[in-house]
Amino acid sequence: MKRFLIPEQGNFYKANLHCHTNISDGAMSPEEIKRIYKEQGYHAVCYTDHEVLIGHKDLCDDGFIALHGYEVAIKQDESRHTSYHMPVYHFNMIAEDQNNLIMPRCYKNNPSMPGKSRELLKAYKPYDENDTIDHTEYSIDWLNQYLPAVKEKGFLITYNHPQWSIQSEKDYIGLRGLHAVEAINGGCIYQGDCTTYHFEQMQRNGMDVVVAAGDDTHTVNEAFRCWTMIKAEKLTYDALIKAYKNGDCYVSTGPEIKALYMEDGKLHIETTPDVLVILRGEGRYSGVRKSDGEAVFDYCPDSLGAYFRFEVKDNSGRVAFTGAYKTADIEK
Repeated sequence: MKRFLIPEQGNFYKANLHCHTNISDGAMSPEEIKRIYKEQGYHAVCYTDHEVLIGHKDLCDDGFIALHGYEVAIKQDESRHTSYHMPVYHFNMIAEDQNNLIMPRCYKNNPSMPGKSRELLKAYKPYDENDTIDHTEYSIDWLNQYLPAVKEKGFLITYNHPQWSIQSEKDYIGLRGLHAVEAINGGCIYQGDCTTYHFEQMQRNGMDVVVAAGDDTHTVNEAFRCWTMIKAEKLTYDALIKAYKNGDCYVSTGPEIKALYMEDGKLHIETTPDVLVILRGEGRYSGVRKSDGEAVFDYCPDSLGAYFRFEVKDNSGRVAFTGAYKTADIEK
């Protein structure tokens, strides 16, 4: 009997989960973003403009879903531009409900708001006057009050581009309220944000997060570098969010993962041909197989430890990463 780790039912939908438009500091309009991504075979884009939440339900159609959220920056010095050397937290807040257009803990007088975000925040007022803040603090203690409060209001929170942010374990181990970490950020890929290192450290420290990928699109030059493949029942806002919330996804810069399941004590992963598949455990254990469409590994929980995951690499250096699967859940 097969036990599917990525659901058998449904379809894979290609999504860019990080995008900026001319609402904040992007060069393109929301409509232009939809057009260019749809032309490249994407099914969804999450619009995450800086510091302001604007819905884009009008862009949804039978072949495209506009998810919506916003990106916040938590700086060491909120009065200064981030510059080349200032460590900073960036988080994407993705609305679980398509009708949710209210920003929890909104910093409406934030001195650092790019593009038209300040103007549109004042015009649309997408916040509750009784749920605002008057400053931010660059500390885990402060964030552990802020992030859970945002999550409680119906947002899935992604910790963005740790390499670009000049951050390490001391900055994120112990953060509460996170749903995902960007394993790949297309706009920051040359700063090193194409790595499972931070995801791995979070897993080893008991932080239950999934992998995410997004282009962080500001211009067309940053588009189409990476994507999140979400296995959902259908192409709707609710179905995509449900699947992403469940972790029914993987991230990629090229290779495809078509199926992932267990059968008779073996782990099976179906992929695009001519790739290398690496099975990684919690510790030092790893297994490597060449795949011409499928790779099979023995399932050895004692060797794997608390969890396992897969990495796929093609001959061009492009990669795909799955999330982590807990051996305790499988043993149940």
